[in-house]
Amino acid sequence: MPYLGNEPAVAYTSTTKDSFSGDASTTDFTMSKSANVNAVRVVVENVVQDPGVAYTCSGTTLTFTSAPPTGTNNIYVVHLGPPAATVAPPSTINNPTTFTGGVTLKNETPEDTDGGRESIVTFQGTQSGNEISTLAQIQASHDGTADDQKADLIFKTNDGSDGASPTERVRIDSAGVTSVSGSLTLDNSGQSQSLVSVGGGSTNAAMSLRGSTASAYAWQISTNAYVASALEFTKSTAVGGTTFSTPSMVIDSSGNVLVGTTDAAPWGLSSGSGAAIRQEGFGAFASTAAPLELNRVGSDGNLINFRKNASTVGNIGSVNTSSASRIFISNVNTGFHLNGSTQQIIPCNGTGAKNDNAIALGNASGRFTQLFATNSSINTSDENEKQNIASLTTAEITAATAISKLFKTYKWKDAVTAKGDDARTHTGVVAQQVQSAMSDAGLDASKYAFWCSDTWWEKDVEVAAVEADEEKGVEAQDAYTRTDTYDTQEEAPEGATERTRMGVRYPELLAFISAATEQRLTSIEARLTALEAG
Repeated sequence: MPYLGNEPAVAYTSTTKDSFSGDASTTDFTMSKSANVNAVRVVVENVVQDPGVAYTCSGTTLTFTSAPPTGTNNIYVVHLGPPAATVAPPSTINNPTTFTGGVTLKNETPEDTDGGRESIVTFQGTQSGNEISTLAQIQASHDGTADDQKADLIFKTNDGSDGASPTERVRIDSAGVTSVSGSLTLDNSGQSQSLVSVGGGSTNAAMSLRGSTASAYAWQISTNAYVASALEFTKSTAVGGTTFSTPSMVIDSSGNVLVGTTDAAPWGLSSGSGAAIRQEGFGAFASTAAPLELNRVGSDGNLINFRKNASTVGNIGSVNTSSASRIFISNVNTGFHLNGSTQQIIPCNGTGAKNDNAIALGNASGRFTQLFATNSSINTSDENEKQNIASLTTAEITAATAISKLFKTYKWKDAVTAKGDDARTHTGVVAQQVQSAMSDAGLDASKYAFWCSDTWWEKDVEVAAVEADEEKGVEAQDAYTRTDTYDTQEEAPEGATERTRMGVRYPELLAFISAATEQRLTSIEARLTALEAG
């Protein structure tokens, strides 16, 4: 039939009926669902009650002004269904509303522009001065300019000065890439689950970080892209770019941190460069320049400290000498520093300071084989540092005379073992024979510095073979026997063998012999002079 206004909407509604029994005392009854006084018809003893006068509603509670009379199911409530709309829905919904079937926002304007076809949900609020402020927006719009279905989902918030146009904060594009404008804070508040899980349809996952300007490099955090089962950090190949190549840093599946390389063993590189901080606790570096540079700022002191089981065993540092910093290498109290201005190697203590007249070069069980020098060694001979200066005694002249006859030629046994007949002939004395000559003259050789006897203890240790492990940087090594030495019997282990090696200081021994020869010659000349005068 003809009508005025909008076309009536087709709507169906169902009603609910609650029944109660009065007892002449109860005034509150619980309904099956919430209602207000105008959304229900209340009947008592078949008499319709006056809303707001005879009863009130609060949630699911129906309250009568006066208790209904006693009866069985003499009270019933009919919940009136929502009315069918016959006009266009209002532009503003002022009351809380639940949409159970979903909400569709549709832009009716046909277009393919980037950002077009937009549908926007705006969140507004009323300030204390009754001003209406736009707090945030959620926008869905077209991604790109093609005639397709690609979309962006954009989240915007008001920074306090945006007015009715909030600033974009998060964008999810049609490829699933999420861009965040501003900082991103992740806090799982102590929960055990992951804060971020990045995955994809392939075997690797990636997350890109880029600045707001096209002049900055972008970074990608990925897994399994270049190194199997690794976490990778990669810089874009160009500023503002979206292409990524070899990672700048990698944490591989073994826990090694690799910088500038994907090789966990850069010590094996013959070209290229990179660094590895190994999970075993050591670092390895490869570079076409200096692989390691250390710069102590400020005062002189240690550059590197070496420890074994938490105890300091040595250090390398800088020390100021001659108004300049010099490098030194030492353990607790024995070392040397290098003086470049004077071109000298100076003995030092653990702080790099000079350690005068305290350090030996080698020992009886650990000797140098050769010393190449342009000049001979300089031995201190300052009268100010000497005492008990005396001429040789008769016994000393006797011993020196005997020793002068002990010079022999000989070959070293280890040289013959290594070279056979090619081993060269040496000239000198035998320390044991020198000791006997001194003893025959009634003297103790150990009290003279030209004769030396040193004792130590040795213990052979069998070292097992080592298999190669390229992943851990371990090279193969055959089994071998190592000889450990000990300076005192107290520190030597059970079963250690005592060793003694004798030697002479030839400059002092020859001086001893020369002094005796000179005194003998002086005596002979005196007697000749006496004979000639007689």
